[in-house]
Amino acid sequence: MKRPTTRSTANISTDPEDPVTAYALDVVSGRHIEGPYVRAACQRHLNDLASGRDRGLRWNLEAALRAINYFPAVLTVEGDEEPIAFELLPAWKFVVGCLFGWQRRNGGTWYRRFVDAYVEAGKGSGKSPLAAGIGLFMLHADGELAAEVYSAAGKKEQARILFDDAVAMVKRSRRLDKVLGKTGKKVVNQLTHHKSNSIFRPISSDHQKSGARVHCGLVDELHEHKNRYTVDMLKHGFKRRKQPLRFVITNSGFNRQSICWEMHDHGVKVVEGDRVDDRFFAFIMALDIGEDPLEDESCWEKTNPGIGVTITRDYLQSQVSDAREIPGRENDVRRLNFCEWTEAESTWLTRNTVAACEEQLIEYRDGFAFAPMFRGAECYIAVDLGFSFDLAAIAYAFPEGKNLLTWIEYFTPAGTAIAREARDRAPYPRWIKEGLIHGVPGNVVRIDHIAARLADVSGQLDIVHAAYDRYRHKDLEDKMSELGVDLPWIEHPQGFRRAGQLDPLVFGYGDDGKPMDNPLWMPGSVDQLETRFLEKTIRIHNTEVTRWNISNVIIRHDPAGTGNRVFDKRKSTGRIDGVVALAMGDGAAEMKLPKRSLAAFLKRPVMTK
Repeated sequence: MKRPTTRSTANISTDPEDPVTAYALDVVSGRHIEGPYVRAACQRHLNDLASGRDRGLRWNLEAALRAINYFPAVLTVEGDEEPIAFELLPAWKFVVGCLFGWQRRNGGTWYRRFVDAYVEAGKGSGKSPLAAGIGLFMLHADGELAAEVYSAAGKKEQARILFDDAVAMVKRSRRLDKVLGKTGKKVVNQLTHHKSNSIFRPISSDHQKSGARVHCGLVDELHEHKNRYTVDMLKHGFKRRKQPLRFVITNSGFNRQSICWEMHDHGVKVVEGDRVDDRFFAFIMALDIGEDPLEDESCWEKTNPGIGVTITRDYLQSQVSDAREIPGRENDVRRLNFCEWTEAESTWLTRNTVAACEEQLIEYRDGFAFAPMFRGAECYIAVDLGFSFDLAAIAYAFPEGKNLLTWIEYFTPAGTAIAREARDRAPYPRWIKEGLIHGVPGNVVRIDHIAARLADVSGQLDIVHAAYDRYRHKDLEDKMSELGVDLPWIEHPQGFRRAGQLDPLVFGYGDDGKPMDNPLWMPGSVDQLETRFLEKTIRIHNTEVTRWNISNVIIRHDPAGTGNRVFDKRKSTGRIDGVVALAMGDGAAEMKLPKRSLAAFLKRPVMTK
């Protein structure tokens, strides 16, 4: 991943009248703690101060301050008892200052540099009032004749939230109340600046408008937009405008086929230096890789710049408490309050549900389980080969009465670990270094790696069944044969359809003289594994990698309406191979009770690497 080049800041102005550059310097130096993409945006600002002239850019502090100072001088927000001056948070001063202070040369004239702005931050951070203030500034203080300003959203009600913030500001401001007209019978539907013949009104996808000549398009909650029509329509309306702005605010989402993800991804690439787009501004609040806001509140400020001003710490604590306890709330809290792009709208299992089933069963050495006490124990294993360039997993399940003791081993290509760290938002290099994942040499996980490990454990455990999915299995079985190892394989499909019949050479024949039907299929295993977690009849070795796999799970329902569910790998950017293998292993263990108690083996030495 290419990172923004860090240039010397020795000659960069630290004029106290420049809050934008002061903020950037504080963030880059670590004096002000922010997340990775805000740090990158600040470094971009500093880099452009040093070399932007070469690309026809300039920093106009006077223009930046004019926009920043407009907020407290003209606008107010609700206070505890009465309205107070709209003092921008340091983060929002940086945003406003960059948007109005950076300029580009067009012929012999300087115009504003940024045409698009994407701001992603936690719920309650004051994004809507910020956008409303920008809209009012561009309506009547920007010097644009016949300016058209629109508040746009997927639904009319959402578009009105931002617009109503602007209307309330106008009503509270003696200055604005005199110069802006209001249209509407019961509610205000349009603000008009008669002197410049400019308007400000809400629009939405369900009330589509074309032919607009947009000077400023404000887009609220982009992650809720069902399509891109309204967002694109605003951009199409820029023709014949010299310095228009499309200003997008949003919480994080979960749909990676959406316009919101498209702009998020583009913004990340721009601030990190992987893509050049001098007209696109991105301010994306996010946590650093490996940070968990449900466990450590020290990272909360990275996505909630208004803690203590626009939002209380008590509120965030209540949200975190809900996420820990209430099924279906975790993903909402992670997305809306802590800017995590989740894999689904709702989570499969809460963090507390999983934590209640975790136990220290083994230790990992180079990604392999070191478990001397389980030597010779009856075990059900399952293999999920995944894609050779990502993650593969072997799950181990040891029945003990009604309970199941489990752990998972992971394999990933060491050669691409750093590159995939940013894509998957997973610290693969650290996990490999700490021995939680086996980092195989090269850029792919070859069948040889999995086969060698299976051959090793086959001599140490009493493997009753080895569950597999057909993907790449023939190659694995052939490699095992070359090693002289014959495992008791049993097919476990990962889709909605059941498997066929069991291999009679391994499982024999039924009473009717025909091969027995295979009872394994993923919907049954998903239900069983979920029940185990909820009823606490599973003990799983606690590892950060497995927790991450579980948090990535997306459930797909059978389109035929049967009520059956499977894990959906196709919609998961984060890896779930370990959970898939675990469900397969659990399913195999449910087929047959163990012949002997696991307790009889817990004092015997050795399963070694």
